[in-house]
Amino acid sequence: MKYFAVFIFLLLPGTIVVAQQNLQLWYKQPAAVWTEALPVGNGRLGAMVFGGVEKELLQLNEATFWTGGPIAHNVNPEAKNYLPLVREALLNKEYDKAEQLAKKMQGLYSESYLPMADMIIEQNFDGKQPHVFISTFLP
Repeated sequence: MKYFAVFIFLLLPGTIVVAQQNLQLWYKQPAAVWTEALPVGNGRLGAMVFGGVEKELLQLNEATFWTGGPIAHNVNPEAKNYLPLVREALLNKEYDKAEQLAKKMQGLYSESYLPMADMIIEQNFDGKQPHVFISTFLP
C-alpha cells in the first residue's frame, strides 16, 4: 500500500502537466451568430466574443441591465397558493396544466435580460501605421 501511494504521488505531477499543455481554442472562421460566439466574464460582467481579426464584435452585458424599472419585491403574493397545484400537475404528468399554473405564479411583468452594448474593434493591417477604432452602441 505504501508503494502504491508513492507511485500515485510520482505519477500525478506528470499527468497534471500533460493535461495543461494545450489550452488554446482554434476556429476556422469568426462566429456568425450569437450562439456560436465564446462567452467570457465573471458572472457580473460578461461579453460574447465573435472572433474577428480585422473587425471584432464584442457583445457586452452587465448583471443589472434588465428591462423595466424598479418594482416591488413581492409582486404576486398569491404565487404560493399555486405551488401545490403545480406540483400535483407535474406528479400526474399533466405538463400543459403545470405550465399554465406556473405562469400564474409570475408577477404582472416578467423582466428580460438585455445586452448592454455592442463593441466593434477595427484594426488596420495594411502594413502602415496600425490603428484601432473602437465604437460602442446600445443594440
